[in-house]
Amino acid sequence: MATVTLTINGAKVTREVENRRLLVQLLREDLALTGTHVGCDTTQCGCCTVLFNGDAVKSCTVLAQQADGADVVTIEGIGSPE
Repeated sequence: MATVTLTINGAKVTREVENRRLLVQLLREDLALTGTHVGCDTTQCGCCTVLFNGDAVKSCTVLAQQADGADVVTIEGIGSPE
């Protein structure tokens, strides 16, 4: 287990994560940010794309531990429902 601290949609978050936990799993399962989807399980579709330190990345290819100290923006952090 590892402790990761990152900023998600402007809010600082600290969580304990397993070594093999993916960023997409942390977002969806632990933080209920379900706008980030798992669409293909092969890293091809891009449904899990987030902004990671300003760059678009597929969150299914990033370990949660790799996001320690990062700034992550999901679809929930862009715009408003209106």
